[in-house]
Amino acid sequence: MKTILPFVLIGLAYSLIIFFICEEKSLKNKKLSEENCIKYDVNKVFTCFEEYQTLKYAGYFFIAVFIYTILIAKFSFIKHNLGLIEIISYIGLSAFIGSLYIILFKWRKDLLVKVFSSFMFGSIFIASNIIAFAISYMLWA
Repeated sequence: MKTILPFVLIGLAYSLIIFFICEEKSLKNKKLSEENCIKYDVNKVFTCFEEYQTLKYAGYFFIAVFIYTILIAKFSFIKHNLGLIEIISYIGLSAFIGSLYIILFKWRKDLLVKVFSSFMFGSIFIASNIIAFAISYMLWA
């Protein structure tokens, strides 16, 4: 466990910085606040996805995390013969701590905003890590 702890901390910090940069750019695209756009109307939420270019910035976040994960998989996980337990620990710890941090960071926001932001972080983070580790281990292990 102590072997992957530096990777968890560095990966978590990197992922959160990239996530908040993408989120900030998304909010700057449209001069609206989060609370004005995201309400409980489903049609309004899909309109907000287009206005804030959510999919574009989610893609940027996915690619940034994917590249980092490919690098740590090739140069550390495979090099030190770390297996599935360490990979699952890395992904699970990083996603859980990151989502928890986002919920605490947005504590004063609406419940839907907190849940949506932490879900966007966690789901994209987990998906990009799984794909990156799978590709890395197929190519280099």
